This record gives sequence, structure tokens and C-alpha cells, in this order.
Amino acid sequence: MKYIHQRYILFEILSPSTNEIPKSAVLKEIWRISQKLFGEMQVFQLGLWMIRWNPVHRIGILRFDNTSKFVLLTTLLFITRINGSPVIIHTRKTSGTIKGTLEVWRKYFTDIPIPPKDEEKK
Repeated sequence: MKYIHQRYILFEILSPSTNEIPKSAVLKEIWRISQKLFGEMQVFQLGLWMIRWNPVHRIGILRFDNTSKFVLLTTLLFITRINGSPVIIHTRKTSGTIKGTLEVWRKYFTDIPIPPKDEEKK
């Protein structure tokens, strides 16, 4: 029996359009494409939730079940339009912890420094 654990995907939406893309439009398109490809039962089993979304930079973090990783990656591959604008979804990182995903988010997309490790504490 497989244990169900949470996994996280950091993704970026690339588009020639300069308009902000709302969180609801991204989720709506993910649900629509996954239902079309895999059916309602598989979509229900995804356990999909958007943890973070930045509409200006078009980056987000999705949480899902580890058993549905390839279903979600396939769904993201087939998304070509959001709100009528052509898009490409680029997955940057898949991780088992939110901490690892947020480190990559900070590294590539913000100027906020990563907090130092507790090496000097005695």
C-alpha cells in the first residue's frame, strides 16, 4: 500500500501578454484540462491546492498528493491558453517539502535573502 504524502511544484507561467493572470483563472484551467484528460474521479484524487500565487511575476506553488505527480505534470503540459492568452507553464521545482520549494522561490524570484542557518548558535 502506498502512503499518501504531500508534494509541491513551483511553476512559472510564460506568456507574451503583459496582463496579470488571476489565481482563479489558473486553477480553473488546471481543473478543466485535467477533467478533459483524466476524468472527474482522477481530478478528485489529485488533492490539488494552490499554496502561493504571485500574479505579477506569474509564479505559484501547487500542493498535491504524491500518487498524482505525473497526472498533474501532464495537465500542466497541456495548458496552452489562460484567459485567451497563449501560455507555457514551466515547472521549476518539484519537492517533498514546502521549505525546499520556498528556497527556490526566493533564489530565483525575489530579493529577500534566505535566512542564515543556525551554525553560529552555541
